[in-house]
Amino acid sequence: MIELAEIFQRLWESCAFKRDFLRGQVLQKGIFEAQGFVLAESLIASRALPAFSNSAMDGYAVLLEDSGCEVELLGRTLAGEKPQDALLQKGFVQKVMTGSPLPPNTQAIVPLELVENLPNGKIKLPNEIKPNQHIRLQGEEIALDSVVLPAFRRLKPLDLGLVATQGLEKVNVCKKPKIALFSTGDEVIEPGQSAQAHQIYNTNAISIFSILREFHHDIEYRGILPDKREVLEQTLGSLKSCDVVITTGGASVGDADMLKSTLQKLGAQILFDGVCLKPGRHLSVAILGECIFILLPGNPLASLLHLYAIIVSFLEFLSGANDCFLKAHSVRANVACIPTSGAQNLLLGIENDGVFEIFKNGKFGSSALINVWKNNALAIIDKDYGKIEALEELFCVRFGAQEFEAQCKFINSKRSGK
Repeated sequence: MIELAEIFQRLWESCAFKRDFLRGQVLQKGIFEAQGFVLAESLIASRALPAFSNSAMDGYAVLLEDSGCEVELLGRTLAGEKPQDALLQKGFVQKVMTGSPLPPNTQAIVPLELVENLPNGKIKLPNEIKPNQHIRLQGEEIALDSVVLPAFRRLKPLDLGLVATQGLEKVNVCKKPKIALFSTGDEVIEPGQSAQAHQIYNTNAISIFSILREFHHDIEYRGILPDKREVLEQTLGSLKSCDVVITTGGASVGDADMLKSTLQKLGAQILFDGVCLKPGRHLSVAILGECIFILLPGNPLASLLHLYAIIVSFLEFLSGANDCFLKAHSVRANVACIPTSGAQNLLLGIENDGVFEIFKNGKFGSSALINVWKNNALAIIDKDYGKIEALEELFCVRFGAQEFEAQCKFINSKRSGK
């Protein structure tokens, strides 16, 4: 069985073909529907921000040499008016409103409340005026021809605001991988049906579906596959048009768990079969044609931990994003803990204000869905890490946090100098 570092290496090397293909499938999306897509090309500024120097306050555009002097009002400019070419002259000021363009040689803005209005109709300026005070200079936020957004970034809400600053109503994005989700097993039934004593409700599908939708993936739930080889062969063989197929259950070595053998019979390449993780060793990934099959375990907790430890980052990679690993957050262990030896440990916990409250001292089974519900973060501990001391620094990933980085930093290893 292989550990996380090798899992990621195999996935990245063997599935780069899918990432390259999806990056090449460029779509145009309107800015009101582009959130969650990966940007297909760098957005270069064709318009500076601000596009012109403007006032940050209601006040007067002035020359520094008029500091402390009585000056006359030259005129007034409002926001939205066309900039004027007339230059300020010594002894004159221009009244401006917030956002209004400035005379080309303006050296500072003096707020309305800092001037003295004299009986003779003139204005007395304060003695101290700083250069460029209260001026939003052209290009100070975004310079002309600079990179506004880099290629292969997943678009967030504020990113789309930057797209709009360039006057664009559409943006080029990468096609999302098409994901099909199945549950498996004759013992599994859908919510809404009446369960007999030997049957269990399908909790995995809705949990996985909802999490991946939260990460903006194009996923479709396709139902429950029965434990019948002829049905599996027909169904799995017909899914080659999908980019990714995710199944839950049927990934172990039980007599009725026949997904892997069916895929092999169909000619699939098995990238790995089983992982050195606790809880949940049963995870397999295979490639059949152009389709990638992810076989998650049927135990609810194990399947969700694999989702956060591996699959979310992997799907971000396939989507074309440069930053594809879930972001690692620095925390301190609340108590001492000795992880289980022999495998990389997936420790559940509650991350709160920089403290990681280790759940049940790391001792919990792989089937209890409620254990994930009670926590909000996951720490991955190398198998030879040894004892975790109280207040020792660890790195964790947060459930539901849509934060990614270019390198994998969430595996806790004392070999890396911790």
